[in-house]
Amino acid sequence: GERKALEITPVYDAAVERSRLGFAFGLEDANPGPIEAARISADYMWFVTSTTVTALSKLYQAEQREQLSGVVGSYEVTRQAVDIGARQALTLIALISLSLGIINLFPFLPLDGGHIFWSIVEKLRGKPVPFAVMERAGLVGFILVIGLFLLGLNNDIGRLTGEGFN
Repeated sequence: GERKALEITPVYDAAVERSRLGFAFGLEDANPGPIEAARISADYMWFVTSTTVTALSKLYQAEQREQLSGVVGSYEVTRQAVDIGARQALTLIALISLSLGIINLFPFLPLDGGHIFWSIVEKLRGKPVPFAVMERAGLVGFILVIGLFLLGLNNDIGRLTGEGFN
């Protein structure tokens, strides 16, 4: 309900060939209290969790595979976020950390989720899982993790030689 005078500097965005000011309408209060901030954080964490699981479950679709980034892409997007400001950089680092934590809970043996899964299997069976089974499961999980890494690296190389990291 107040009129405010702001000094703004447009930034040229080559992707859309226009200058942008960087504001949006209809956003929530920028300074919520502790309880509201906790609610917003929980909602955002749930959104990131469900989006990460959904995206990884749809990697068989070409458009979903193109969204995956590796180490190079993560670095470049983080660098861009730092250039924008500390809030965006911290939000992005939190997003990457949460996504990696979710991926780490997948039931592939080199990951923590795989160890949890096989511990539950052993508890339900009442005896240890044979070493040969664990070895094969570990190999399959390792191949899946390396495949995910190589897919992200391939996308990063494509972005470095193509349209860039927008």
